[in-house]
Amino acid sequence: MFRNLPPLCKGIIVALVTSAVLSIAVPAVTVYALPLDSRMAIHGLQLWRFVTYPFFIMASMRSLLGSLLNLFWIGMIVAIFGGELETIIHTRRLTIALASTVIVAGILFSFISPDGVLAGPGIITMFMLGGFAYMWPKREISIFGIFWVKAWIIALVIFVVSVIPMSGMQLDTSASNLFGPIFGALGAIVFLHATYRQYSFGRAFFNRIEDTFKGNHSPTPSLKRRGSSNSDANDSKSIEARIDSILDKIADKGMSSLTKEEKEFLLTHSK
Repeated sequence: MFRNLPPLCKGIIVALVTSAVLSIAVPAVTVYALPLDSRMAIHGLQLWRFVTYPFFIMASMRSLLGSLLNLFWIGMIVAIFGGELETIIHTRRLTIALASTVIVAGILFSFISPDGVLAGPGIITMFMLGGFAYMWPKREISIFGIFWVKAWIIALVIFVVSVIPMSGMQLDTSASNLFGPIFGALGAIVFLHATYRQYSFGRAFFNRIEDTFKGNHSPTPSLKRRGSSNSDANDSKSIEARIDSILDKIADKGMSSLTKEEKEFLLTHSK
């Protein structure tokens, strides 16, 4: 399964496993270097913390089994839900969206909680899971092949579980515990709403940005043939309708149900 994962999800899992191993071997390094400590990040100019805090996993030999189960759980969420998102959206675009969410969340948290500490992969897992549930809320996921649960229910349950401390069942509503998962889910929803639910706005916006970085320029209006705008609009609507139908098919039966032609169409027109 790991071998078939797309690059971003594979890289996230490798980074989390590496962090867990380092926390066992040299715990002082991971505790000191990875979490987002607002004071160190802003006043100490330790800017790397705005990127590294989601990869902080504290494992120990005392609770090795629990640490392994937690790591396995996080990896499964990234692999199952993130893998399908990355396949549809493409690695580069999803990477930019996730990185932007992580960095913006870190900056906002530093100003909201100047003395706070933010750490843990909650923002990544809820980005993947929240994005998947937003795209296909009624998609049914098999739980150990025994029963089926809708994606939005799984997302809600995992979010609630993520804010329950290990010592009891009382919800931890502190900013440091809630901020990451909430911002991760919101970041995914905003990005996917712009690019897949508001096709003409989102895709055109991101395409213009990518064209700017690539140095591409659209032809001047004088070179466009008469009536091309109407034909472009019609083509755009037909493409959007086709993408909608393909996404609905994925929601019902999963990526494996797509034909080769449908996969190629989705990959081509979602770039």
